Amino acid sequence: MLLLLFLGIAASRCLHDETQKSVSLLRPPLSQLAPDFRSASFTHPGSRDPQPLRIRTCYIRDPVSDGAWDTEGAGRRGVPHALVAARQAARRLQGVLAVPPVQGPLLLSRDPAQYCHAVWGDPDTPNYHRCSLLNPGYKGESCLGVKIPDAHLRGYALWPEQGPPQLVQPDGPGVQNTDFLLYVRIAHTSKCHGEPSIIAYAACCQLDSEDRPLAGTIVYCAQHLASPSLSHSDIITATLHELLHALGFSGQLFKKWRDCPSGPGVPENCSTRPQVTRRDEWGQLLLTTPAVSHSLAKHLGVLGASLGVPLEEEGALSSHWEARLLQGSVMTATFNGARRTRLDPVTLAAFKDSGWYQVNHSAAEELLWGRGSGLEFGLVTTCGAGSSDFFCTGSGLGCHYLHLDKGSCSSDPMLEGCRMYKPLANGSECWKKENGFPPGADNPHGEIYHSQSRCFLANLTSQLLRGDETRRPSQIPHLKEAELTGRCYLHQCTERGAYNVQVEGSPWASCLPGKAIQIPGYHGLLFCPRGRLCQTNEGTNAVTSPPVSLATQDPLFHLSLQLAGPPGHSVGKETLEELTEAVLQALVSRGHTGRCYFHSPSTSTGLVFTVYMWKSSGCHGPSVGMLHRALTLSLQKKPLEVYYGGASFTTEHIKSLVTLDHNSSMTHLGLSMGLCLTLLILVGALGTMAYQRRAILQVAPAAPHHSPELQETRGPVEGIREM
Repeated sequence: MLLLLFLGIAASRCLHDETQKSVSLLRPPLSQLAPDFRSASFTHPGSRDPQPLRIRTCYIRDPVSDGAWDTEGAGRRGVPHALVAARQAARRLQGVLAVPPVQGPLLLSRDPAQYCHAVWGDPDTPNYHRCSLLNPGYKGESCLGVKIPDAHLRGYALWPEQGPPQLVQPDGPGVQNTDFLLYVRIAHTSKCHGEPSIIAYAACCQLDSEDRPLAGTIVYCAQHLASPSLSHSDIITATLHELLHALGFSGQLFKKWRDCPSGPGVPENCSTRPQVTRRDEWGQLLLTTPAVSHSLAKHLGVLGASLGVPLEEEGALSSHWEARLLQGSVMTATFNGARRTRLDPVTLAAFKDSGWYQVNHSAAEELLWGRGSGLEFGLVTTCGAGSSDFFCTGSGLGCHYLHLDKGSCSSDPMLEGCRMYKPLANGSECWKKENGFPPGADNPHGEIYHSQSRCFLANLTSQLLRGDETRRPSQIPHLKEAELTGRCYLHQCTERGAYNVQVEGSPWASCLPGKAIQIPGYHGLLFCPRGRLCQTNEGTNAVTSPPVSLATQDPLFHLSLQLAGPPGHSVGKETLEELTEAVLQALVSRGHTGRCYFHSPSTSTGLVFTVYMWKSSGCHGPSVGMLHRALTLSLQKKPLEVYYGGASFTTEHIKSLVTLDHNSSMTHLGLSMGLCLTLLILVGALGTMAYQRRAILQVAPAAPHHSPELQETRGPVEGIREM
C-alpha cells in the first residue's frame, strides 16, 4: 500500500503485506475442469515471444460507499480522475514490461472452496476429489471488495459419483487482448478511515499456471481524489506503485519468482528460484536475486560486489525497498510526490528477476539518491558520520537532495535515526512561483521562486552588516559556513552537468559544481551542488533549459504540441508544470520508450507544450530521429488525450516544420521536408554540423464532455466499465 507522506506530518504505516494476506491467490484448478471447458487464457506453444504487457482496467462501482462519499459531486469527479490515472499508469508500464501474450480471451478461475460444499472422497471412484455438493450461499468471486463479473470467470460444474458433470455455470466470454485485469474500486473503506494518509491500496487476486499475476484490484480512498493537495501526476504515481505490487513486487509473491535462463517465453526451462530473500548477519532482510544485486552494485559504483538489496523492516515479509538506501524509488514505503519519485533501475531489475517479464531497462529513470556512494552508504552506523552528503546531522535548514525544495534535517521511522533534508510544509517549493515575495516586499537574500528555480545552500545577503557600512560588498568577510541555509535561486543548464545561477537583480553567474561562488551585489557565498542538477538522465524536473552545446554528436530535436481543452476551461500559471508532467507522461507512453530521450519540458500560458529530444548517454533504444518520426506519424493518426485537473486536453497534428541548428545560438531556418533530408545526408557526411527538427502540432477544440476513454462500454454486467 502506498502512503501519502503529507509534508510536515508523520507518515502512517504501510499495509500492503497484510492487505495481500487477506486475499486468497487463485491458480487455475486444472483438476476441476471438465474436458470440454475452454482454456483460452493459457498461452499456446509457438506464441511465446514476449509482447508489451496488455493491462485492461475495469471500474466496478461500489454500491455501498459510493453514495456515502459522493458529496457535492466530489465522487463523480473522482471516478474519471482515478480511471484515467489507472489507464495512464498501465500505458506507462506497457512500454516497460513484456510477457508471452495470453491467447484468446483471458478467463479467471473460481475458488472451489467457495462454490463447492463437498467433494467425492473415495479414491476408487472416477470423479474422486471433484465437487459433489454445491455451496448454496455461493455468490461469486471477489477481490478486495470488488465482485468479479461472471463474464470474466470460468464456469463450474457439479459431478456425480460417476459419469459426466452437470454444468452449473458455463465459461464467460472472457476479456480479449488482455494479459492482466486491473479492477478499480473507489470507496471510503475502513482501511481508508483508519489510515487517513493512504491514497490507495492494492493486491494481486489471481495467478496463471506459471504463477504470473493475472488480475488484481486497486482501491482508491475516495477522499483523496478530489483533494487539492494531490496533483493528477501524484495520483498516477500512486497508481503505478500499487500496480507494481499487484504485478509481482510483493513479499507474498517473492517466493513464487522463477529462474528462466532462456527468458519468459520458454517456460520449460524455468524453475522456482531456490532463494529470493534472506537475512544477513545483522538481521536485515535482503532481496538477493542476480539482476537486483547487479543493479544496486552499479548504482553504488561497486561493480563486481555481491550485494543483496535491503527491504524495509515490516515483519516476516516486506514489499518495499529500504528507504535509507533507495530514497526516491517508486517502491519505497512512503510517497513524497510525483516530482520526487522515480521508476528506478533497481525496481525494473526486480521484475526481470521475477522470471515472468521481459524488461525494457531503457525506460528506467535514474535514481540520484546515493549514486556512486560505495558499499557503506545507507547504513545506520555510518549515515550520521558525515561520510555522505546525502545525509545530514543536527536540525538545520538546507535543501532536499533533488534541490526542488527547501528542507529541514529530520528523520522518520523508515530512516531509523538517519537524517536527511526533508521538504518543508507548503511554501518551500522553489519551483512554485506563487511562493515568491509580493512586489515591493523585502527580499534581503535575493531569492527567486520560479519554475526554473532550485534550492542552493547559501548565506547571501544584500544588507550591510554592523561595522561594514563604509566597505564595498567585495571587501566584507564572508559569513560563516555554519550560517548556510537553503535558498531559492534561478538556474539554467549550460551543458550536461553545468549550469548558471541568478539571484534577484544580479547577472547570470557560472556555478561550478562543487565550488562556492560570490554574487555581485551580495555578501556571502552560494554553494554549487555537484552531480545534482542538469544531469543527463536524472529526470525532466531537474533539467530546466536546453543545452547550449551537446557533449555528443547526437541530433537534437524540438517537439511542440498545442493543447486544447474544453471550451471555457482555463489553466492557471501555478498548475502549468503539473500539466506539463501529464503531457510528458502521455508522450513517453505513446513512444513506448524511456524518459531519457525527453529534456526540458515546459508549457506556455498559451498551452503550447515544448520538449527537447536527444538521446542521453546510457539511454538504450532507437535513435532519436527514428523516435521523433514514429511519434510524428503516431500523432498524425491519433491525437494525444491528456486528462488533468478535471478536464481532457487533446492535440491534433497539422504540419511539421523543420529547422537547422547551425550552432549553439539555436537560430532557426525554415526548410521543406525534402531539403531537410538532403541537408541531413550532407551533415552525416561532413560530421561537423548538428541539426534540429521542430514539429509544430496544432489542435482542434476538445469535446466539452469526458474523453472517449471514459465512455462506458456496454457489457453483460451492469456497472462495469472497461478501458
